[in-house]
Amino acid sequence: MKLEKEIEHLTQMVFKMADVVETNLKYAIGLYKEFDEEKYELINDDVVDMHERLIEEMCLDIMIKERPYAKDLRVVTGILKLVEDLERLGDHAEDIATFSRKLVGVKSIEIPNFDSTVDLALEMVHDSVNSFVNKDDKLASEVIKKDDIIDESYDQIISYLINETEKGNCVPSFAIYMTLMIKYIERIADHAVNVAEWVIYISSGFHKDKMIF
Repeated sequence: MKLEKEIEHLTQMVFKMADVVETNLKYAIGLYKEFDEEKYELINDDVVDMHERLIEEMCLDIMIKERPYAKDLRVVTGILKLVEDLERLGDHAEDIATFSRKLVGVKSIEIPNFDSTVDLALEMVHDSVNSFVNKDDKLASEVIKKDDIIDESYDQIISYLINETEKGNCVPSFAIYMTLMIKYIERIADHAVNVAEWVIYISSGFHKDKMIF
């Protein structure tokens, strides 16, 4: 019973960390659309890092003191891996905020599919977290499938920026910053996929179709 409560507490801590990450990502994307110095200052990755360290300590404490068996051990080890991706998502929120700041005053152009790609990546993050909280393997699988859409959009946007720059319709600084921005969006989707894959592992013991335990 004690182990069950500790794992429930651990799950709640992961959810809290994910909530901070999602908030930071939304603020960061909002800064790209309309930069605001006050909102920029609200993005604090230190809080995300603090949650990660606390969760790691809790996981190690459970493994040492409780010596969990197969299913519970999968939960703990899966969470240890999952929070690494949440931490990287927190880093990318700061990255996007930084480049949003650099874009202030830079002549911009409209980029087809950029907003919808961003929305989809954020949706994937949200759904991957929900799949963990609700133990929903089906939702986790849907997140994984959406990554192909992000990859296709990424290629299209990069090609568009190159073509518009060559035509003289896009200033090089905007093209460079936006190339980095869309790369971070693509990575955000990748980390959402990783979270979803660890959710499936926690439930089944399979990670990327390979049985671990």
